[in-house]
Amino acid sequence: MKRQFIILFSLFALSANVNAETKVDPCNDYLGLEIERLELEQNLFGDQTSIEAVSIASVSVFELEEEINLTFDTKTHLPEGFDAKEGMNEINWDTIELYELEEEVELGFETKDHLPKNFNPYRGMHCDAMLQVSFFH
Repeated sequence: MKRQFIILFSLFALSANVNAETKVDPCNDYLGLEIERLELEQNLFGDQTSIEAVSIASVSVFELEEEINLTFDTKTHLPEGFDAKEGMNEINWDTIELYELEEEVELGFETKDHLPKNFNPYRGMHCDAMLQVSFFH
Protein backbone atom coordinates (compact mmCIF):
# COMPACT_ATOMS: atom_id res chain seq x y z
CA MET A 1 0.00 0.00 0.00
CA LYS A 2 2.82 2.34 0.88
CA ARG A 3 4.54 1.56 -2.43
CA GLN A 4 1.33 2.28 -4.38
CA PHE A 5 0.91 5.58 -2.54
CA ILE A 6 4.50 6.62 -3.39
CA ILE A 7 4.00 5.74 -7.09
CA LEU A 8 0.67 7.57 -7.20
CA PHE A 9 2.14 10.63 -5.45
CA SER A 10 5.17 10.71 -7.78
CA LEU A 11 2.88 10.49 -10.84
CA PHE A 12 0.76 13.33 -9.48
CA ALA A 13 3.84 15.44 -8.75
CA LEU A 14 5.25 14.70 -12.20
CA SER A 15 2.01 15.69 -13.95
CA ALA A 16 1.78 18.84 -11.82
CA ASN A 17 5.38 19.71 -12.72
CA VAL A 18 4.70 19.17 -16.44
CA ASN A 19 1.62 21.38 -16.31
CA ALA A 20 3.46 24.05 -14.33
CA GLU A 21 6.20 24.40 -16.96
CA THR A 22 5.76 27.23 -19.40
CA LYS A 23 5.04 26.05 -22.87
CA VAL A 24 7.09 28.71 -24.65
CA ASP A 25 8.86 27.42 -27.71
CA PRO A 26 12.42 28.84 -27.80
CA CYS A 27 12.31 28.69 -31.59
CA ASN A 28 9.36 31.08 -31.87
CA ASP A 29 11.53 34.19 -31.75
CA TYR A 30 13.94 32.75 -34.30
CA LEU A 31 11.13 31.62 -36.59
CA GLY A 32 9.43 35.00 -36.32
CA LEU A 33 12.63 36.80 -37.30
CA GLU A 34 13.25 34.37 -40.14
CA ILE A 35 9.72 34.87 -41.51
CA GLU A 36 10.15 38.63 -41.24
CA ARG A 37 13.47 38.42 -43.13
CA LEU A 38 11.90 36.30 -45.89
CA GLU A 39 8.97 38.71 -46.23
CA LEU A 40 11.37 41.65 -46.45
CA GLU A 41 13.43 39.88 -49.13
CA GLN A 42 10.24 39.13 -51.05
CA ASN A 43 9.18 42.78 -50.89
CA LEU A 44 12.61 44.06 -51.91
CA PHE A 45 13.59 41.59 -54.59
CA GLY A 46 10.22 40.38 -55.83
CA ASP A 47 9.14 36.94 -56.86
CA GLN A 48 12.25 34.90 -57.57
CA THR A 49 10.31 31.95 -58.96
CA SER A 50 9.02 33.73 -62.07
CA ILE A 51 11.50 34.08 -64.89
CA GLU A 52 10.99 37.14 -67.03
CA ALA A 53 12.92 38.03 -70.15
CA VAL A 54 14.49 41.45 -69.74
CA SER A 55 15.65 43.46 -72.69
CA ILE A 56 19.11 44.94 -72.30
CA ALA A 57 17.83 48.14 -73.90
CA SER A 58 15.38 48.56 -71.02
CA VAL A 59 18.15 48.54 -68.40
CA SER A 60 19.31 51.99 -67.38
CA VAL A 61 22.82 52.45 -66.12
CA PHE A 62 23.76 55.49 -64.09
CA GLU A 63 27.39 56.41 -63.56
CA LEU A 64 27.95 58.46 -60.49
CA GLU A 65 30.89 60.80 -60.80
CA GLU A 66 32.05 62.13 -57.51
CA GLU A 67 34.23 65.18 -57.47
CA ILE A 68 37.33 64.75 -55.35
CA ASN A 69 38.71 67.88 -53.80
CA LEU A 70 42.39 67.42 -52.93
CA THR A 71 44.08 70.04 -50.82
CA PHE A 72 47.23 70.15 -52.99
CA ASP A 73 48.18 70.45 -56.65
CA THR A 74 48.87 66.97 -58.07
CA LYS A 75 50.94 68.34 -60.97
CA THR A 76 53.71 69.35 -58.59
CA HIS A 77 54.23 65.67 -57.65
CA LEU A 78 54.57 64.39 -61.27
CA PRO A 79 57.70 64.44 -63.46
CA GLU A 80 58.10 67.30 -65.92
CA GLY A 81 56.26 66.63 -69.20
CA PHE A 82 54.33 63.67 -67.73
CA ASP A 83 51.61 62.21 -70.00
CA ALA A 84 49.56 59.42 -68.44
CA LYS A 85 48.36 58.15 -71.84
CA GLU A 86 51.75 58.19 -73.55
CA GLY A 87 52.50 54.87 -75.29
CA MET A 88 49.09 53.41 -74.45
CA ASN A 89 48.38 52.25 -78.02
CA GLU A 90 51.96 51.29 -78.82
CA ILE A 91 51.99 47.92 -77.07
CA ASN A 92 52.92 45.02 -79.37
CA TRP A 93 51.12 42.06 -77.84
CA ASP A 94 53.12 39.62 -79.97
CA THR A 95 56.29 40.51 -78.07
CA ILE A 96 54.79 39.87 -74.65
CA GLU A 97 55.50 36.39 -73.32
CA LEU A 98 53.03 34.87 -70.91
CA TYR A 99 54.20 32.38 -68.31
CA GLU A 100 51.99 30.04 -66.39
CA LEU A 101 53.32 29.41 -62.91
CA GLU A 102 52.60 25.90 -61.71
CA GLU A 103 52.06 25.67 -58.01
CA GLU A 104 52.83 22.41 -56.25
CA VAL A 105 49.87 21.29 -54.19
CA GLU A 106 50.57 19.17 -51.13
CA LEU A 107 47.43 17.29 -50.12
CA GLY A 108 48.91 15.51 -47.14
CA PHE A 109 48.00 12.01 -48.34
CA GLU A 110 48.82 9.69 -51.22
CA THR A 111 46.11 9.96 -53.88
CA LYS A 112 46.98 6.58 -55.42
CA ASP A 113 45.74 4.87 -52.26
CA HIS A 114 42.21 6.16 -52.97
CA LEU A 115 42.00 5.09 -56.64
CA PRO A 116 40.95 1.70 -58.05
CA LYS A 117 43.62 -0.81 -59.10
CA ASN A 118 45.03 -0.19 -62.58
CA PHE A 119 43.38 3.23 -62.72
CA ASN A 120 44.26 5.11 -65.91
CA PRO A 121 42.85 8.65 -66.22
CA TYR A 122 43.64 8.64 -69.94
CA ARG A 123 41.75 5.43 -70.78
CA GLY A 124 39.06 6.07 -73.38
CA MET A 125 40.35 9.45 -74.50
CA HIS A 126 40.99 8.27 -78.06
CA CYS A 127 37.67 7.79 -79.78
CA ASP A 128 37.24 7.33 -83.52
CA ALA A 129 33.45 7.53 -83.48
CA MET A 130 31.72 10.89 -83.68
CA LEU A 131 29.49 11.49 -80.68
CA GLN A 132 26.84 14.13 -80.36
CA VAL A 133 26.07 15.19 -76.82
CA SER A 134 23.03 17.27 -75.96
CA PHE A 135 22.34 18.75 -72.55
CA PHE A 136 18.81 19.86 -73.43
CA HIS A 137 15.82 17.57 -73.74
